[in-house]
Amino acid sequence: MLGEKMIVLSIDEICYIEIIEKESLIYTQDFCYTSKLNLSKWEELLPKNKFYRTHRSYIVNLDKIREIEPWFNGTYILKIENIKSKIPVSRNNIKEFKELLSIK
Repeated sequence: MLGEKMIVLSIDEICYIEIIEKESLIYTQDFCYTSKLNLSKWEELLPKNKFYRTHRSYIVNLDKIREIEPWFNGTYILKIENIKSKIPVSRNNIKEFKELLSIK
């Protein structure tokens, strides 16, 4: 949503989704939109071959990942194309994330 307006986005526009204080922030290259859906609901709605929940607070569009940096304790940080934010990959998700990338 944008104020009181509902905005229709193509899933290809979504770079990542972050949850903050029970509100979803949907980031595109140009803007950040809000939604009341929780991440579990987003996981159900988004195609699993294109989106992955890297952390309890993040879902990322796999096609938008540009860099994967080692971080601390065997985790990673993802850099998304044309966005300055960095997305964490939790330790619990590392193995599955690596397997997913080898398939993609």
